[in-house]
Amino acid sequence: MPVLPKPKVEHTVIKQQAINKLKSLQRSNDGCNVHGSAETVICDFLDAAGYEEIAREFRKVHEMYPVAVPRYSRPSGRS
Repeated sequence: MPVLPKPKVEHTVIKQQAINKLKSLQRSNDGCNVHGSAETVICDFLDAAGYEEIAREFRKVHEMYPVAVPRYSRPSGRS
């Protein structure tokens, strides 16, 4: 059975929801949990947009290396 592409409008809504959640996390004071929550938002977005395989493989990487110190944690000085 062929998989039909999701409607463009639905993708737009899903995209905006993910952006809103990420912006909300940027204002959060939740410390280390923010990074994990952002990863969840990204994986949920990928799942909803039809990229389940990418989200699944990303989750495997996270399971192998659960503690992440992002290299982008401090501004580079460039704006």
